[in-house]
Amino acid sequence: MNLEIIGDREFIASVQEQDGVWVLMAGQSLYALPAEGGRDLPVWSSAEKAEVFAENLNQRGLSPVFVPMSNFLGAAWLGSSSLQIVDFLASPRYGQESLTYTTEELRARLKT
Repeated sequence: MNLEIIGDREFIASVQEQDGVWVLMAGQSLYALPAEGGRDLPVWSSAEKAEVFAENLNQRGLSPVFVPMSNFLGAAWLGSSSLQIVDFLASPRYGQESLTYTTEELRARLKT
């Protein structure tokens, strides 16, 4: 079994178990990375993982915020066109490749 499949299973199971994801916010601003056609949104399976990532950035004021699954799967997040999210990065680690999901892929994985 390859590492990507193992990472996927661990991430999805953890997010389903806690019934939500963690994002980084600076006040009212959502931390996202520029991407072709929009933005990539990093999401984490724990506050601790999000904090470690934030500590490696040169931005101050970033803090992890929990988004309940019912909100995350709704129109405000996965269904939002205003956020311009192209892909979701699953529990990225600073300086390393992360699992990447499109909105449709992530929605399908989280509903299983």
